[in-house]
Amino acid sequence: MTISFVEKKSLAQKFGLETGDRILAFDGFEAVDILDYQFYDALENFIMTVERKNGIKREVKVKKKAHESLELEFEDDGLDVKPCKNNCVFCFVDQLPKDYPLRKSLRVKDDDYRHSFLSGTYITLSNITENDIERIIRLRLSPLYISVHSLDETIRTRLLRTKHERKPMLPILQRLSKAGIKLHTQIVYCPDFNEDIEVSARILQPLCQSLAVVPVGLTKYHNKELRPVCKDDAEKIITLIEKLQAEFLEKNDSCFIFAADEFYIKAQKQLPSPNSYESYPQIENGVGLFAKFDEDFAYALEEITETKPKIIPKYKSLSIATSVSAYDFIKQKAQILEKKFGIKILVYKIQNDFFGDTVTVVGLLTGGDIKAQLQNKHLGEVLLLPNVMFREFGEEFLDNIRREDLMRALNIYIEKVPSDGYNFVYAALGHEGEEE
Repeated sequence: MTISFVEKKSLAQKFGLETGDRILAFDGFEAVDILDYQFYDALENFIMTVERKNGIKREVKVKKKAHESLELEFEDDGLDVKPCKNNCVFCFVDQLPKDYPLRKSLRVKDDDYRHSFLSGTYITLSNITENDIERIIRLRLSPLYISVHSLDETIRTRLLRTKHERKPMLPILQRLSKAGIKLHTQIVYCPDFNEDIEVSARILQPLCQSLAVVPVGLTKYHNKELRPVCKDDAEKIITLIEKLQAEFLEKNDSCFIFAADEFYIKAQKQLPSPNSYESYPQIENGVGLFAKFDEDFAYALEEITETKPKIIPKYKSLSIATSVSAYDFIKQKAQILEKKFGIKILVYKIQNDFFGDTVTVVGLLTGGDIKAQLQNKHLGEVLLLPNVMFREFGEEFLDNIRREDLMRALNIYIEKVPSDGYNFVYAALGHEGEEE
């Protein structure tokens, strides 16, 4: 790790560190990336092995208060993604159109425990080494998010189709759990493949914080060995999970296992109440999104009624584009706002032609499909689109069409709206909420 900046009068300067020096190790362990620095920078005592610009190595004994920082910056964080070596039968990357110039990040197969810790991406542990396991424990990289799919190694092999020899998953989970690493797990349910969810859930419950069961996502380019989750499948999964939830809740004061919202939509069943999701441990996995939206939506209406009763809607009419799975829910919320505030909200259901009609979630809608299906439609004064349609901190849809290009094509201003019920209410009224 090469130092690019040393703050003046900092502890690092006091210890004689300079720009261009390389940190080789902390307490004898190789300095791999920024996570090493962040961990040791929070300690009071440690030893750094440093290589000066002239090639001379020396040891720096650091003694400081835990809240004090060395105040160093580095040329590179060392966190380039470690690619996945599996060949999963359901891999979404392999289900993308081969020749279309999609956003580059979509074609990256990520199976990096560091990014699991930093941003909650799911990893399979099939590409992890003994050194990685020891480092996770030593640096206390917790929580981690693990794709289990099945604890039966025969079934797991059939699903992952790993290209190299791998260790069985359960002993790794047991070891991480015993070391105090919190684990959030998921099972991507593939009908006729991993029907052993109950067995896996019972083994995982003592080891992990939560388990999400999500339906396999299949585009029109999917592996023909797989079939989409149907209504009967969804009903079966919901019945199983609700049975396990009741059992786990009685014994351990936590439901532990949760079904993705998509199962309830496919089964045409009412979604569980917000308190059913406890602290929403798997919301980023599509578990409890609608319930949390409902909760935040109600809070925003209550806030406006009690503290901002004179709020005036900015728009007389506006439009919202959403996915097939979210349409009925968003339409119902729009009708509540129409009735309460006297505005007109046009909600449009966008079919996913780019990936295929089996893909029904908001986050996988493309600019091209929105453009094609909203052309010549009445859109009111503004079009609201949830920000999950766009690249994080960017303006591009999955198909690389930019927001400004879509605005020109539809001749309408497009506002990106945070994907929660609170900001949805305020955006529909043309105002900014106070929460993010």
